[in-house]
Amino acid sequence: MKHTTDLQKIADYLDFDLEDVEMLIGVFLEGAYENMQELKIAIDINNMQDIQKAAHAIKGSAANLTLMNIADIAKDIEENAKKTNTCDYAKKYEELKVLVENIKI
Repeated sequence: MKHTTDLQKIADYLDFDLEDVEMLIGVFLEGAYENMQELKIAIDINNMQDIQKAAHAIKGSAANLTLMNIADIAKDIEENAKKTNTCDYAKKYEELKVLVENIKI
């Protein structure tokens, strides 16, 4: 499953220069990788509070850059963790990981 991110489309939507969007995406990726590591650890130890916290951070930063496919999955993880619902968090993590890894600057 190949996903691509159209940086020019994001730049046009946000009314930013492409270079600015590339920089913002770079900052997003740095934070996303950190939050993804935290999310993975939280999932591995089934810590709902930390799952919720990491997913919330990913959701917010992705939504700010109109990366709604990432934000939507993170939101689903966050909401399930908040309600301590049973959910295949590992599967959702892998979906997020693929989307994040396929962002190219």
